[in-house]
Formats: sequence, structure tokens, C-alpha cells
Amino acid sequence: MLDAEARTLLDLMEEATKAGRPKLESLPHAIGRAAVDKMSEDSEADPPQIGDTVDGVFAGPGGPVKYRRYLPLGETLALTKGHLPTLIYYHGGGFVIGNIETHDSTCRRLALKSRCQVISIDYRLSPEHPFPAPIDDGIAAFRYVRDHAASLGADPARLAVGGDSAGGAVAAVVCQAMRDAKEAGPAFQMLIYPATDSSKESASRQKFAEGYFLTKGLMDWFWKAYVPAGTDLADLRLSPLLAKDFAGLPPAFVLTAGHDPLRDEGRAYADRLIDAGVKTTYVNYPGTIHGFFSLTRFLQQGLKANDEAAAVMGAFFET
Repeated sequence: MLDAEARTLLDLMEEATKAGRPKLESLPHAIGRAAVDKMSEDSEADPPQIGDTVDGVFAGPGGPVKYRRYLPLGETLALTKGHLPTLIYYHGGGFVIGNIETHDSTCRRLALKSRCQVISIDYRLSPEHPFPAPIDDGIAAFRYVRDHAASLGADPARLAVGGDSAGGAVAAVVCQAMRDAKEAGPAFQMLIYPATDSSKESASRQKFAEGYFLTKGLMDWFWKAYVPAGTDLADLRLSPLLAKDFAGLPPAFVLTAGHDPLRDEGRAYADRLIDAGVKTTYVNYPGTIHGFFSLTRFLQQGLKANDEAAAVMGAFFET
């Protein structure tokens, strides 16, 4: 059963559509992106006070990639000497929408509650930069932070990757890519309702295809922009759930929402990790919807989930 707060939010969205607000999937991607990014910023809870923030840029595979560092309360740029456990965070948005600002409050709260530094990555978006450009930027971002840890105030032995939805998929792929390349990889992964299997429709994708915020029409709108025709859907950068081997991947926190089309593939990913002997905390919030992790102005369950994810990561890094 849906939580009352989730039902209320969905009803408000339906009323706005009836009043004439166009559905996102009916708009050109550039126009839809601007409208939804503003809505997403307004849908986050007020940003909490933290220690410090600083914006930066690194040379990515397709050009400059922006990032923002969030230091936990009590830490400042002047005091940080390369000792902080650090979460490299990839925002959600179907690889089409979202940016550093849409997830600013979420990243601040994760930094505050985990006592870890958070570095939010502004990877390239589709349709201007289709698959695999966002994945390439995500992998490059991890390597950049790892290889420049000292100057970024990070402990290279305590690096995590994480993200929500599309960003969760990026984080999962980064972990697999580093393991398969036999490079030093993340020590921890935080996967918030990740998209992990593009090769087929799960039962939850079918059950929650309409009426629960992330609709089939919206997912198709994202997909058309992101994935070129003829792409192999079994490519592990699109479907990391299809990897043959999950051994050697980092410990994980995996979160799903009960009324989310991506619920089943998130749960399946957690199960594969557990079956491979990877220490994994799996949590499902049964009464809520996709996006709740950042819709925190309206959904108190999102604030609770922010705090739970941060607490698990903080405990792992013993902050």
C-alpha cells in the first residue's frame, strides 16, 4: 500500500497534468530538461549546513566535467589534509536530466550524516551525448578522484561510489569496470533504486508502468535519447545485472522503493551480490515511489532513506 504522503504527491502531479501541464515525455528533451531540473531543485528539502563546498572541473574523455565537493560539518578546505572517506556521487535522471544542483541538498545531507566527503559529478547527458558517454564520464570521475585523492582531501583507501536511478547504474558499472580492469576500485557502493537490466521488462516494470511517477512513457523518453538504435542491450554497461561473476565487488548498500518500476532489478542486483559473498545491506521502502530519495521536500521517507544510507556508509568507514 502506498504511504499517504506518496499518494498525496501523485495526486498533485495528476491534478497538474489535468490543469494543462504537459507530460515530460511530450516535450523535446532540451525543453523538458530545463523544466524538470527546476522542479527537482524545488523538490529537495532545504539544504542543511555542512562544513564547506567547492566546485571544480577535470578533463574528461569528452571534455571538461564539473564536480562539487561537500565537506562534512567541522571540516573546511583549509583543514582537510587528504584524510576523508569520500563518496563519489552520480545523480539520477535517466541520463537525460539532472545535474549538481538538482541533488545539492541530498549530497549535503549525505555528507552531514555520514561524516564523509561527497563529490557530486556532472557527467554528460543525452541526447547530446548518448551511451556510453555518461558511463565513460562516471568511470573517468572515479579514476580522477582516486588518482588525485590527496589534492581532493580524500583517503584513497576509503573511496565509495553511489547514485540514484541512472546514477546508481553508473556506480554499479564503475565497480565492475575497476574489478575487471584489475585496478584499485571503490571500497563501497551505494546503489539507490539502480537501473541494472535493460535487456527485459521485469514484473515491477510492468506492474508500475503507469501512475507511479516513473512511467513507461517517461522511461521510453529517456531511452530514446540515451541508447542509439541497434545497441546490444546485454552490454554490461547497460545491464550490469547480467554480469556472470559478482565476486570481488565492493560491499554494498542497495535501496529500492516498493512502488517503483526498477524495484525488482534493484533487488535482483542485491541478491547477486549476496550470493557471491559480497557484504550487502538491502533495504526496501515498501510504501513509496521512485525518486523519493531526492523528493525530500514532500516525502519524509526520503529524508529517512538519506539518513539510513549515510549511516550505513559512515559505519563502514568508521567515521
